[in-house]
Amino acid sequence: MRALHSRTTHDATEGGGRRRRVKAMAALGLAAAIVLTTAPLAAQADESLTPGPTVIADPSSPTGYTGHFVYYNPTATSVRFVADILLRNWADPSDTKVYQPQEYKPGLMRGGGGYDVQMTNAGGGYWVTDVPLAAGANQYWFYVNNNTNLWVADPANSPIYAPDGLTGNARRAFNKVFVPYDEAKQNFAPLAARQIELPREDSAKGEWTYVQVPGLPPLGGTIPRTIGVYLPPDYDPDRAEPYKTIYMQHGGGQDQSDWMNMGNVPVIMDNLIQDGTTEPAVVITTNTNSLGAAGQGYPNLRNVVIPFVETNYNVSTDAIDRAFAGLSAGSFVTQNLINFDADAFGYYGPWSGGVSVRATTPNLAAPYIHFGGGAWDFGLPNPAQVAALDEVGFIENTVVAGAHDFNAWNQLFTVFARDYLWQPEAFLKDEIDTLKAGVAAAKLNPGNTNALTVKLDQALKLVAKDDSAGALEVMNGFVTQVSAFQSAGKLTAEQAAPLTETAKKILFNVGYWQ
Repeated sequence: MRALHSRTTHDATEGGGRRRRVKAMAALGLAAAIVLTTAPLAAQADESLTPGPTVIADPSSPTGYTGHFVYYNPTATSVRFVADILLRNWADPSDTKVYQPQEYKPGLMRGGGGYDVQMTNAGGGYWVTDVPLAAGANQYWFYVNNNTNLWVADPANSPIYAPDGLTGNARRAFNKVFVPYDEAKQNFAPLAARQIELPREDSAKGEWTYVQVPGLPPLGGTIPRTIGVYLPPDYDPDRAEPYKTIYMQHGGGQDQSDWMNMGNVPVIMDNLIQDGTTEPAVVITTNTNSLGAAGQGYPNLRNVVIPFVETNYNVSTDAIDRAFAGLSAGSFVTQNLINFDADAFGYYGPWSGGVSVRATTPNLAAPYIHFGGGAWDFGLPNPAQVAALDEVGFIENTVVAGAHDFNAWNQLFTVFARDYLWQPEAFLKDEIDTLKAGVAAAKLNPGNTNALTVKLDQALKLVAKDDSAGALEVMNGFVTQVSAFQSAGKLTAEQAAPLTETAKKILFNVGYWQ
């Protein structure tokens, strides 16, 4: 039994390797536009009561930046500022302390839970607080008059909610504020990598909005249902090669707006496309409540949403060109889809929702599945369960710094889109490496060892070049040669059997999508 390649992402800048049909790596283009201001703290006095967040370059901050938050509510008697910015020690897993933002030091990452502090009443209905913040998209919200059942959005920096989304106490507010990376003070590669979440002044921008889907049953019988739609920069409805599609599913207490807002999908996609590390793709966010019954495989997704998208946008109708990923409750949706119809999508991303995919699922070796979660996430998939599934399918597993929050999920989307989507070789590599190790352990003479190893390397390269026919031919040649070596007594049956079995698993997968 081979070991699953379970990657812990300490330096998410590593996404290296070849990317098909993408341009060369572009320089990172962060600019002052990512913050509301980068003027020194003392210069902000005249604007200190401007509602909304202001990120200030601050030499006295342990991160180099201070977030200044102003909330205006003249009827409030108290306001609490809450943010998912408490810190854990990502550099030293043996350290179990939860750190305050003011205690930042290199090696700490967000993932410690909610920072909760009373805001100062500045008079005239203005409430203020200051807090050190580190790089990336930081989530915050307000509790007014100590009502913790209502996550109050920042009216000066509100997310753009779906018209048919959650409201009132059911609607969690996922405001975000972008914070730059201070190389000297933050001084930690995983934080530097989170610059991918920051808007760039020089990047081409995609467009996103909520689009009505007529075939979905109206909310309450009257309100039309929508999906979120992100179109990549310079989307061309007449492009000869249709775009691929990424479907993203929200978690509990969320709706189709959250991946577009706090999930930061549009910004991350814009930046990855500019860097040439992912293909331009259309991203669709769906609302679980409009997809239909889970036990029926979410028929409204299969029979209404996907046909609507593929009719109205220039996207591929091939399942291998579709991906579906979700967080928490959305991970359950993702895994239910796999169990119901594994080959409806070529790629899946079940994150922070444990493991419920069945090893007996038909055609489980066809799709490519990327499990993931935060290191301090109660929904982190059990690695032993993921490894067991990997014996049947093609599975990868990533652990990032974060908890059951968007600190983890933004990173997981980045890893998924950059390192795994549309790259079958990233999933096949484990099996190829297992075969190469098996060949080496067989103690064949150097010529015979090389004959088998060369075939394996060649097959992986052909998969990376989208040459499925060539890869199949080479892998069939590998199986034939293993059989010949067994017949000649150069390999025992015990040595040959796992080589043949793993090779046939690869042959099934590559041939399935040919």
